[in-house]
Amino acid sequence: MALFDKFKRSDMKVLQQFAENHKGVEAYMEPETTTRAQSLLLVARDGEWARATIADRGQAGAFCKKLGIPYYDAAVVGYPERMKGHKGKPAPEAPSAEELEAWFAQGTANEPDLG
Repeated sequence: MALFDKFKRSDMKVLQQFAENHKGVEAYMEPETTTRAQSLLLVARDGEWARATIADRGQAGAFCKKLGIPYYDAAVVGYPERMKGHKGKPAPEAPSAEELEAWFAQGTANEPDLG
């Protein structure tokens, strides 16, 4: 058994405990991206969520079937609205046009003259 197999099994244990301790849990298979491996996201009714790397879709499907939770492909159906903003800080407000102008003016005033 490889070290990575143990790591993935411990991840699955965390997901299993999450599913057992929350109501209305649904699973979302997330595709691999350039910054994250393929993963399984569990979302509870209240919006709380847990994510873990998963070996493949077969493992995800078997896991969800074993726990009796619905299983979706996030690339097809998207993410549930209830999880947005949960377990995270709200995004900062975008700067106004005036704030951006002032910021750029400060940046160019401090640049050396290359001419």
